[in-house]
Amino acid sequence: MSLTGNKGEWSEIYTLFRLLGEGKVHAGDENLNKLELYYPILNVIREESKKYEYKPCSEQNIVVVDEDGKEFVRVSMDKFMKESANLLDEIKAGSKSAFAIPATECFMNQIGCTKLKAPSKDKADIHIVIHDLRTNMTPLLGFSIKSQLGSASTLLNAGETTNIRYRVEGGQITDDEIREVNAIEDHLPRMKKIQDKGLQLMYSDIEHQTFKNNLLFLDLCMPEFIAMCLICDSMPASTSSIKEAVELVAKQNPFGFTGKNVYTFYEHKMKVLLLDAALGMTPAKEWTGRYDANGGYLVVKKDGDIVCYHFYNRNEVEDYLYNNTRFERASRSRYHFGALYRGEDGEVYIKLNLQIRFKK
Repeated sequence: MSLTGNKGEWSEIYTLFRLLGEGKVHAGDENLNKLELYYPILNVIREESKKYEYKPCSEQNIVVVDEDGKEFVRVSMDKFMKESANLLDEIKAGSKSAFAIPATECFMNQIGCTKLKAPSKDKADIHIVIHDLRTNMTPLLGFSIKSQLGSASTLLNAGETTNIRYRVEGGQITDDEIREVNAIEDHLPRMKKIQDKGLQLMYSDIEHQTFKNNLLFLDLCMPEFIAMCLICDSMPASTSSIKEAVELVAKQNPFGFTGKNVYTFYEHKMKVLLLDAALGMTPAKEWTGRYDANGGYLVVKKDGDIVCYHFYNRNEVEDYLYNNTRFERASRSRYHFGALYRGEDGEVYIKLNLQIRFKK
């Protein structure tokens, strides 16, 4: 039976081929531009039914070694480059949600690669031993792969775990008015209607205790800060830009920061959340601060170039995430997003939901 996968899944195989063909990966800036800085690749490890190591050697070959330390096959780096170019064309041409690429699958079998996605319990999609020319270190690192060849992927997935509850204040609202507001289909017009009635949202609580604890673990101000960002994202003119929401919160300065760089104070909080969500934190599992994708990010660009955001260059990783993600509004039917309701205490509440997706 042929392997089938979506563009994102095939991009993981493309990344394997391209990195082995080039023998190095370049760092990227906050706008995905390739920098002169690069990291030589000493070894790539994939664990499937067996563990295989892919090692560049001095003869411009890739030596594939099985888990017993025996040479499985030896393939030229040029062959990997040719296979990556062919695969890139096939991915771009793919028109279905999942599709097969027989020629690529044939080459995968030749090098001991039998699955599109190596099994993993963490956020790392590929494990690489790189040579950091600045520190002279050669660590084995896990990288998460993000591809621009398919649909934009999520950084933080929505669920009832990411619901944030707000109290609606500023005046009385009847049950008929609640029904009138909830009948408005789209979120921003619905929020405008609430605003037009002279009402405002005040943060009440993070509904899921584990997610609340995780946010508190990052920063004691984080729950309220994120709640305020989502209010800004619900303003009538919102573009779902994370940066714009942070700028609006910074203007309000709800935590009374008195330093010179007020915006940087709030920007840093958002970058902390984005980085931890990118490298290991999930809403429903208690977060301990230990990163799964401890190497950082590899991004497959639309032209096939791959850029690396190495965790050693933490500022660059944070800038990339900050400039390339956006808020996404969750499903109203599944997560009770954006609907007014009256609580047991007689007060009126609304739930917003935190979901973050890459822009492209």
